[in-house]
Amino acid sequence: MNTIKRFYALDAFRGLAALLVFLFHTPQLSVLTNSAFIRGSGFFVDLFFVLSGFVIYHNYKDKLSTFSSSKPFILKRIKRLVPLHVYTLLVLLILEIIKYVTSNQINYSTVPFEANTMASFWPQFFLLNSTPLFYGFNWNGPSWSISAEMITYFLFILTSLLCFRKKRLTLLISLSIVCLGYLFFSLKDHTYNITIDYKYSFIRGFIGFYFGIIIYLIRHLLLNVLNKASKILGHLFEVLILIIVIYIICHVGYFKNYFFIIHMAFGLLILVFSLEKGIISELLKRHLFQKLGQWSYSIYLNHTLMIILYNMILIKGFGINDNYILLSEILLIILVCAYSSFTYKHIEKRFYNKVK
Repeated sequence: MNTIKRFYALDAFRGLAALLVFLFHTPQLSVLTNSAFIRGSGFFVDLFFVLSGFVIYHNYKDKLSTFSSSKPFILKRIKRLVPLHVYTLLVLLILEIIKYVTSNQINYSTVPFEANTMASFWPQFFLLNSTPLFYGFNWNGPSWSISAEMITYFLFILTSLLCFRKKRLTLLISLSIVCLGYLFFSLKDHTYNITIDYKYSFIRGFIGFYFGIIIYLIRHLLLNVLNKASKILGHLFEVLILIIVIYIICHVGYFKNYFFIIHMAFGLLILVFSLEKGIISELLKRHLFQKLGQWSYSIYLNHTLMIILYNMILIKGFGINDNYILLSEILLIILVCAYSSFTYKHIEKRFYNKVK
């Protein structure tokens, strides 16, 4: 049985990636949100997929050998993801109803239930919005990736049953899924940009998740050599891979057409920081970054609501002065983290521990 190791630096990256995706979706009004790096940070969603494949394979590679053993796995994942998803979606539904009831008194920039239709609500509610039932980025738009993640878990169960703990076969199957996924988008859209059609973004989830498994297997193969690397090399590799990732994200308009380069950069990031040999890894183990990792799922699912309120109250309601935009964005980050701390404790954690 595998001894579970927690990858603390990777936990922190999950939180940082959630914040960066949130900033990507905010109005690009300041030197912070209108930077090239933030404008490309929406692609950190794919870091979630790669990281998920890496960590879940690490935790379950020796456990999913029969159909009976797969039941606890999928139930745990449902308890982990679904309660907060339902909660955030219902909050947005209530907000839409309030807008509808008060629309005669208040002039809203969007007509209630025009973009957020009930026809699009139900596919999103049942996490089918990464499939051809995708209706666009309405309601809690970022939940498409949660849909892709859930669908990927069922494929992971199937491939785990086929592999029977054989690493070579796992590598072959993972490589096949990644290559077939890229081939699908190449044939369909004549490009390696896998972000063009969100109606098939569950395949985007497959690619990222199984790329994470490939990275884990490479790490396992090279672990003895990597563990012998000195601290100086650890510092150097961590700084170097961060520079590479930042450069790619800043120039993502080019690299998205060759998305496998983005996946490789994220894979190297996970490989290097899973070793926790550098000074940046030590920094990421600090309490604040670990808390961000803990709240990451809440940050990701809550940020649509917080941006709506930010636009309604501060930007349009008070017409905040340009001199205070950056300050308001910093305040928004703090509010998102505070609210996510609340939903993590009272929604995520409570339902995970109590729902049978």
